Amino acid sequence: MAHEHEHDHDHDHDEHEHEHEHHIDEALEEALEMDTQSEIFLEMRRQNLELLRIATDVAGYSGEHGPLKTGDVKNAMRTIWEVFSEFYAWIDPEEEDEDDEEEDEDDDEE
Repeated sequence: MAHEHEHDHDHDHDEHEHEHEHHIDEALEEALEMDTQSEIFLEMRRQNLELLRIATDVAGYSGEHGPLKTGDVKNAMRTIWEVFSEFYAWIDPEEEDEDDEEEDEDDDEE
């Protein structure tokens, strides 16, 4: 009888240890996935900033010139945004298609 009790105890211990290892594996997998998603997010932001820098160059608002006047800032931002948006549509046309679909849906509701 004592032998059976020992056997049950060992079995419970092994089962508990296996369950614990499973939770650790799940936690590591989730952490790795979050890390990967974070890296993708940060890389996309770096690419967007580089694209914004290029758009600023193309729009003519980089290099040597004095500070912009208050009224000129809005125009500069609008121009840079238009160039950025056009570049972005070339790079990620799916994003543009999704935006067009949303606008179409909004138009249908009116």
